[in-house]
Amino acid sequence: MLGDADLKALGGNLKSVEDESQKHHDDLQKLLGQFQFLLDSYNRLKSDYEEEKEGRERYKRLAKTQERNPFVLVLVDGDGYLFKDYLIKSGHQGGVKAAQLLNESIKDLVHERLGTQADECRIMVRIYSNILGLSKSLGRVGLIGKEARSFSIFAAGFTAAQDLFDYVDAGDKKEGADYKIREMFRLFADNNQCKHIFFAGCHDTGYLSLLTPYRGKTDRITLIKAASFHYDFSSLEFAVRELPSVFMSTQVGTRHIPSPTVPPGAKICTHYQKGICKYGNQCTKVHTGLGQQLSKSVDNTSPGISSYYTKEPRFATRDVEFYSKKLPYMDTRSLQFIAVNKDGERIDTYVPIPSQESRDTYARLSKPSRPCNYYHLAGSCDTENCEYGHTPLDSDSLSVMKYILRQNACPKGAHCRSLKCYLGHICQKDGCRGTKPCKFKPYAHTLDLVVALWADPIERLPEDSPTSEASANTHSMDDSGSVDGVEIAMTL
Repeated sequence: MLGDADLKALGGNLKSVEDESQKHHDDLQKLLGQFQFLLDSYNRLKSDYEEEKEGRERYKRLAKTQERNPFVLVLVDGDGYLFKDYLIKSGHQGGVKAAQLLNESIKDLVHERLGTQADECRIMVRIYSNILGLSKSLGRVGLIGKEARSFSIFAAGFTAAQDLFDYVDAGDKKEGADYKIREMFRLFADNNQCKHIFFAGCHDTGYLSLLTPYRGKTDRITLIKAASFHYDFSSLEFAVRELPSVFMSTQVGTRHIPSPTVPPGAKICTHYQKGICKYGNQCTKVHTGLGQQLSKSVDNTSPGISSYYTKEPRFATRDVEFYSKKLPYMDTRSLQFIAVNKDGERIDTYVPIPSQESRDTYARLSKPSRPCNYYHLAGSCDTENCEYGHTPLDSDSLSVMKYILRQNACPKGAHCRSLKCYLGHICQKDGCRGTKPCKFKPYAHTLDLVVALWADPIERLPEDSPTSEASANTHSMDDSGSVDGVEIAMTL
């Protein structure tokens, strides 16, 4: 029989076992609680991961969809940016032609700004203006009829010419066009499908507040310059480009300014004509608008004075707008056939005056080695160890070359039938009188410019020649065959 001491010891042991059992139970419950917490946390993380994964896949699908139809947007305030006179006067057909010219000009800018991505982008144009008010203004200066809303005929032609081109009547309220343009800009400024915005509203400083928040995005926005370009927009540091073949460069009602009298031998400031002369009234050259005819001041008592300064033209002179309207434009057809009139005389394609920027670029490229005419414009050069440059040129520089060489008359004249010929067969100089220093014979100023047929050439350009990438949208050059002192290789 157990003694009291033994019973007491057994009671203590039983208490210890009970305490250990309770501790073990508590530890097990704690462990199970921790395990349950970890399991709940895992489930939450898994759920978050699945949501994140689904969101990422949804974003990829959305991004892929947005990359599927890239485009560039051209926003134009039509109340301040007016198309060229002859386009407006031509009504519906003028609107169609304006759309064509704008499309071609913007294509060139898209290639400049976006590079290889340009070929994938469509061009969307939105022009907003007060059609009623614009009709009255243009009617007063005789560009259209004085009927109410007569400008709508031009606008309809523009809209019908291209699928994504719209000339929109914003109504006759004061800020109608501004409101539309602001909302369209905000809608597409951060849109991934919209790769670039060309903004044509720099006559109105009210748009500065719209553009200022985006001033760091120089790769997405380009400003278009035309009449009444306000200098404050230059402070935004966006690229600024001009479309001289599309929009007026002067305001309505100020285009027929009397020509200044210029003393013999005076030089014209080409920088002023481009609106960038930094010397202002201190400039030693004559400030006159692009395309204006200068009346030469002549002292008839001075011996040896050239009759060039006093002689009247023997025929009606033709200006740049006349040639841009009448001559065929460079396209795939002009790279395969030669345009001739009803008399069988060759008609050159229109070559606009190159921009100042293009001329400067060409001047820099020409300094190390003058580009070879045969290689770049005739398609090939067979001269062994040719002294002129064969380094590839960009499309703007090729256009500058083409413009310069078109100022030199082809010896075969209007009977030339070679596609490799890079010389001129008609004179395209603005207001040329057909006398010295013009290099063309008088008949080259009076040819009938209506294309009767596209004739087969006697020789064609080699396939994939450098000229196949030449651009037709360029803009002013002198007659000396040089660009700001950089001569072109006259390998005629």
